[in-house]
Amino acid sequence: MTQLDWAIVGGYLFFSVALGLYFSRRALKSVDDYFVSGRSFPWWLAGVSMVASAFAIDTPLGITGLVAENGIPGVWFAWSFVLGGAGTLGAFLFSAMLRRSRIITTAELIELRYSGPQAAVLRAFKGLYFGVFANAITLGWILKAVWTLSEVVVPGANRDLLLFVLLLFTLIYTAMSGLWGIAATDFIQFVIGSVGSFLLAFYAWRYIGGIDQVVAGFTEKYGAADAGLRLSFLPEVGTPFFVTFVVFMTLKWWGNPPPAITQRIIASKSEQDASKATLFFAVLAFGFNYWPMIFAAMVSLIAFPDAASPETGYAMLLTTLLPSGVLGLMMASLMAAFMSTVDTHINYGASYMVNDIYRRFMVKGASEKHYVRASQVSTVLMLLVAVLVAYNLDSVADAWYYMSMITAGYGIVIVIRWFWWRVNAWAEITALTASGLTSTLLSPKFGKALGYWDAIPHIRWEYRFLIVVGICTVSWVVVCFMTEPDDEAHLVAFCERVKPFPAFWGPIYRKYPDIAWRPNFGRACLLWGMGAIGVYAFCFGMGSLMFLKFVQAGLLVSLALVIGYVISRLWRP
Repeated sequence: MTQLDWAIVGGYLFFSVALGLYFSRRALKSVDDYFVSGRSFPWWLAGVSMVASAFAIDTPLGITGLVAENGIPGVWFAWSFVLGGAGTLGAFLFSAMLRRSRIITTAELIELRYSGPQAAVLRAFKGLYFGVFANAITLGWILKAVWTLSEVVVPGANRDLLLFVLLLFTLIYTAMSGLWGIAATDFIQFVIGSVGSFLLAFYAWRYIGGIDQVVAGFTEKYGAADAGLRLSFLPEVGTPFFVTFVVFMTLKWWGNPPPAITQRIIASKSEQDASKATLFFAVLAFGFNYWPMIFAAMVSLIAFPDAASPETGYAMLLTTLLPSGVLGLMMASLMAAFMSTVDTHINYGASYMVNDIYRRFMVKGASEKHYVRASQVSTVLMLLVAVLVAYNLDSVADAWYYMSMITAGYGIVIVIRWFWWRVNAWAEITALTASGLTSTLLSPKFGKALGYWDAIPHIRWEYRFLIVVGICTVSWVVVCFMTEPDDEAHLVAFCERVKPFPAFWGPIYRKYPDIAWRPNFGRACLLWGMGAIGVYAFCFGMGSLMFLKFVQAGLLVSLALVIGYVISRLWRP
């Protein structure tokens, strides 16, 4: 890092803070303004903000790790979610209902959908677990990525001081301006991040000599047969990763949009804007953004085969290939990725603290000014919790792996609750309990700690996931029929607000046909499937272009455009 590089980074940091502070007056009017920007985002701003918040500083490192382990097919860990709440399922089925719900957090949705004291308990648990604990784990990995990069790019620098400075700048504009400032800086961070990602791919292409040299390098490194498998877009049937791929494509993607995406959906100015923003995110994030990172990852694996880790190799690629000025821009882009994710996570984490814990259970009926101040304090607390988690890196790694299992099967019930009147809070509590207990008992670390791990069959992660899903699903369905349904008046109020599809609302639909039920469930499902095919066609069209397969790329992109046109004719938000 030269003085020019540091000047670029410093200029970006101060500009971000200035832009965030500019919007602070808007944000401090109310809790709604602070956390969901008064529900006034146009689709393009909401969509760009979604993409920026999803592209974290650890994203290229994570992609590099996936490519190192399983080649390009490993990226299906991310691509599978095109089908889910973050993808076309969210765009065509969930976005409009979430926008109509007028909630601030998904934990608040619990008491909108369910009745009774069990709903209040479940809301408090989700506010603490998903809003604080799981959120802190995610932030811990992101903070760890800063240390990984800094050790290579600025060797000898005090990594704690570097992290402190970045967090301080992020905290200033996030605490002062809420989602208004986050969205404004997200737009700039999106532009800088995209430019940096493509610049690195450009210099990597020039360094390695093009895609043919990447193929040759992979062939030399892994052998012709294995290289072919690693460079294909789909995993080969019979390979170890294929089972993981099937699990992800059938079961792992189930769920509502993630909290960061949900927050932008709720902040959109209309149902149409919410749906368009989610579709825009799916196309750009899943269909386009990963390819520059995939190419840089492949080059780093060839250029630095003896690196301490694939992630370290990616960091070495930055310092080796990028000239002064460009390196500063790339570091600014990675800082943009870091800040756009951290500001989102500490903001929506604070929204759970205030909306679902503090205002709901601790201090009721206070003024908006009081809750806005509480929101600012909660923003600081959320960041402090994340930093504490980050410094316990071993437990973070264990917890992240454990979290991938602990809610296996739970995603199914939180999708079904929108469509089936019979789902109640007890069913959701059962799903969380069953998946948590089963995944814990099947956890190698837990089994070894209690001394029974060597006495049971050692089951691979994919199969343990299937076991957890099966037990979880059977458990919550049985509990549904063993417990009383929610209060009828409560269900009617829910339907009047969110206007769900009437397909499985049976007695409520027959008794209250005058509710403005959402029509065309079959059409929405068709658009969901067509949208997923279109995103995948566009995605692999871009991949084919990277491999210089121009005919294949043209056909796939043309297919995506045709599907996009058909969707535009059929879509009735």
